Amino acid sequence: MLSMVASMKYCGMESNLDDLSYKHISEEMNDPSIEVDEITPMSRRNLEIFQAFKHNIKQGIHPPLQIIYDENFGFSCKSLANIPRQTIIAEYLGEVVTWEMSGQSNSDSLMVLLDSGDPETSLIVDPTNAGNTARFLSGVNNRSSMSKRKQNVRTRRFFIEGRLHVCLFTSRDIKAGETLNYDYNAGNEGKDVSQWAKSGFYDTSAFF
Repeated sequence: MLSMVASMKYCGMESNLDDLSYKHISEEMNDPSIEVDEITPMSRRNLEIFQAFKHNIKQGIHPPLQIIYDENFGFSCKSLANIPRQTIIAEYLGEVVTWEMSGQSNSDSLMVLLDSGDPETSLIVDPTNAGNTARFLSGVNNRSSMSKRKQNVRTRRFFIEGRLHVCLFTSRDIKAGETLNYDYNAGNEGKDVSQWAKSGFYDTSAFF
């Protein structure tokens, strides 16, 4: 917790969130019925696990993670203990804005929440001013096969209580001391340049 608080303060973040923030738009805009991609429903058991995870976070019980800052590489997040495959690491949290509004942000940590095909109603999670640990996970370089092999965290969008959320979970067993890495462009495989631009494709060439 100390490393998370210090990192957020360093980045100028105003608060640590337990849930998505709808400061700039109406929560009703997070409507899964207008999503253009098929969102596979989570099983009842997995939803129960996610809700238990959220309850623990609100009680101050967090995964064994530490945020590290390096002058050359920036922020990263490492595991302080062995973590089994398919363990929830975090919900991707921040302020929910439309794709159109996200053009005003200089953040390199935006996450797609909902794709309606229209930038006025598609939604992005922006952790610039408020968020959680998820903002500090490292990205992989999509142009480097060696870098892509480092990926050990995946994301999944799902809906719960009529709203879309993004869950981050381990894609393999992680050893204590490992850095957590995921693909910022997950879900964009097979799309052309114009589709990448619409859905917030990242230039990851600067990632290691």
